[in-house]
Amino acid sequence: MSATVGKNRTGNGSSTGNGNGAGDERAARPRADARAGVRRASAFLARRSLKAHRRSWGAVFTATTAAAALIGAFAFVVGSLLLAQPPVERYPGADAVVAGDQRVTYTAKPWGSEPKTATAYLPERVRLDRSLVAKAASARGVAKAVADDSVPVTVTVTDPGSGGAGADAAVAVGRSWTAAALTPYRLTDGHAPRTAGEVVIDGALAAATGSGTGSHVTLQFDGAPRSYTVSGIAGTGHRGGSPAVFLTEHHLAAVAGHPGTVDAIGVLAEKGVSTDALRASLEAALPDRARGDREVRVLTGAERGQAEHPDALGARNELLPLLASITGTVFMVALLVIATTISQAVHQRSGELALLRAVGATPRQLRSAVGREVSRVAGAAAVLGAVGAVPLGLLMRSLLTTDPLPLPVPVWLPFAATVTAGVLVALAARPVAVLAARAVTGLRPAAALGAAGAPEPGEPGRVRTVAGAVLALAGVSAAGAATAQGGQAAAVAASGAATSLIIAVALLGPWIARGATRVLGTPLRRAGGVSGFLADRSAAAHHRRLGAAITPIVLVVAFVCVQLRRARRWSGPPTGRPPPRSGPTWW
Repeated sequence: MSATVGKNRTGNGSSTGNGNGAGDERAARPRADARAGVRRASAFLARRSLKAHRRSWGAVFTATTAAAALIGAFAFVVGSLLLAQPPVERYPGADAVVAGDQRVTYTAKPWGSEPKTATAYLPERVRLDRSLVAKAASARGVAKAVADDSVPVTVTVTDPGSGGAGADAAVAVGRSWTAAALTPYRLTDGHAPRTAGEVVIDGALAAATGSGTGSHVTLQFDGAPRSYTVSGIAGTGHRGGSPAVFLTEHHLAAVAGHPGTVDAIGVLAEKGVSTDALRASLEAALPDRARGDREVRVLTGAERGQAEHPDALGARNELLPLLASITGTVFMVALLVIATTISQAVHQRSGELALLRAVGATPRQLRSAVGREVSRVAGAAAVLGAVGAVPLGLLMRSLLTTDPLPLPVPVWLPFAATVTAGVLVALAARPVAVLAARAVTGLRPAAALGAAGAPEPGEPGRVRTVAGAVLALAGVSAAGAATAQGGQAAAVAASGAATSLIIAVALLGPWIARGATRVLGTPLRRAGGVSGFLADRSAAAHHRRLGAAITPIVLVVAFVCVQLRRARRWSGPPTGRPPPRSGPTWW
């Protein structure tokens, strides 16, 4: 019997093992079916809600599209500004350019903190000692080193039949003919200047003034006008750039006014010498410092444009923080507008969600349904906004680009900016919707039935109220500090005040709406009649909804006012530093 019992136990044991495996498979199948059922139910609810609430989701679609377009456009412009370099117009024939460092670095140690270093760019050119020309020429791999100077000059063509009166005048750049080897200019007629009384003018200047080889022109530098003979005409093969007048090297050094220094040194490499080898050779041959505390820089490739426009990088470094600050403000405003619009759309469906919860819909089904709705709307809006960000970004770029600092547009930049904006907007929308629906989806079915007909809560929570009051006080304090300061400090304080007050308005929106309703309710009823009465009663009954509608308006008004005020401070008074030149500068 014991053997039989053992046999039965063994048989039962193996049966039990097989049964457990089959049972696990049977148990897993219902769970998978349940998950598929949840997904189907959520998709069904999302489709029905999108059709039934087109106006609410239409507002969300519009806000999300505008946010994606703005974020993508600002990302486009910031990326283009980060990649911007001054163009190479003056030194296309040079393999390397030696120039002085335009940066000024200052290190200070505030009390109780670590040392801090600040760097600024000088708008005026930092020149090099003329003795460095010979040192650069002696470096290994250098075929020729040319001193380059430039001065502004006014060209006047004298009409022989008018008794010496000036017929035509033009503004040009005076350079030495030796430095023409660094430029795209080549002699097309006549010969190079041999004496101090001969000059070579470019083809554009000759056509504008009607001059030719053998003509007489009057050049005026800083002193009195002087007559010169045109010995030749030089052409570039392309249009653009400032007109040029070429003199002998010694005469140009005399009229430039700084015979012991040069603007830059153009270097021509020997055949077969690579750019990296040439840079290393020049850095080894030249001193680390020139003229006291200024470093000597060796520029190659696209960096050569920095020697042509010494103030371009300084303008970029001043514009970049301003544009980054505006971009951050736009991003914050866009996200708050999206959050407010989505929260309002979900709140309008709170009664419907509560009824679905009361009849047995699970919290997961409701959260999934709301998330699917928002994801579909935000996804389509993000794509449309990303497409609109490209022309908007190109328009903003055209307003910021200048000849000394053109903003490049590589092929990958529009795609990177638009994809970044679309992904940020699409990813931010779903969590906001789920959080907005949490108050209803987390209720028990019995409690949800009572919540479906419950009135809208009129007051925010205690934590939200305290946080809003603290931020409001901080914003008022920062605004007072901005009025007592000036320059960049005032701009920073104003931006901080605007940010604090914007967030405070978003937190205290229901309280602000209640106060506005009490103050404006009576005039609205008297002036609007029945419509005014209904508007007053609706606003008094839905403080939260009115507060959510106020927040985007405050955001836009604050953003425009702060940025316009900052732009006015940025431009400076008429007696301040002159704005950067918009045309090409060669000196």
